[in-house]
Amino acid sequence: MSKYFSILLLFFVSLFYGQKQDKNSYIPVEITKTDGVKMNVLVSKVQIPKISTFKDVLGGGDFNSKTKIEYKASESSPSEKITAKEISKIAYLDKDYDEALAFEKLKVKEFDRNGVLKDAKNDVFLSRIYDGKIGIYGHPNIICTKNGQIGPYMCEYTYSIFYLKNNQENFAVMPLDINLFDLKRSFDNFVNAFKVAGKDCPEFAKYLELFRKKMEDRNFQKEMRKGMIDYKKQVVKEAKENKLDTGETLDYISRKMFEYEARLYLGIVKEYEKNCP
Repeated sequence: MSKYFSILLLFFVSLFYGQKQDKNSYIPVEITKTDGVKMNVLVSKVQIPKISTFKDVLGGGDFNSKTKIEYKASESSPSEKITAKEISKIAYLDKDYDEALAFEKLKVKEFDRNGVLKDAKNDVFLSRIYDGKIGIYGHPNIICTKNGQIGPYMCEYTYSIFYLKNNQENFAVMPLDINLFDLKRSFDNFVNAFKVAGKDCPEFAKYLELFRKKMEDRNFQKEMRKGMIDYKKQVVKEAKENKLDTGETLDYISRKMFEYEARLYLGIVKEYEKNCP
């Protein structure tokens, strides 16, 4: 799993700190259209968002059918555009033209205030970080603000968001909504998301019921919060000790925290794989 998000974070950091933001620079990608047709083209290397995660290279966190991606068939070809609505997957290629990082367009379902699973308003472009019976998709949320009118962008890791997708389904579900401040609903949604992704597996359902009770435990909550705070302090200290520059520090902290938060989701998915062969 670390291969996926190491590349992912490095790719994001390059958007802000790499190559002096050369807007004329293009990189190779493979675009898979919704009709299955694949296009090997070049897209602009840098698209600077104001407040962003790496997903802004595809028009923002939520899928926008009107977003257009500019591409060229070759360096000397004229620019053309394709709408996000026409794309099902976009893969960024390395120097050997192998897939380095891919974003898939996924339908998303979410729980309403009554705990009913419904279609979300928008699809999203997501990168898969774990490939299994239950796939894990996610991204680090990095807030970037500009220092004055002409100053550089200042970026900071805030939290990570994850989605689950049963490999037999065509939609993903988000276990934890950071904007939901109702603790009970958050716990219920978290467990129910795994139930949806796990489908019909009684043993996994039993495990999730026990985990749901554990989430209510104050000591468990305290340990989770303390663990994350202590780990981030440790990571920040390591970045300083290694004398990393601004871009390297952002990458290091974001990658480490993303890995740390992903362990919880991966651990639960491993329980599913153990109990539901």
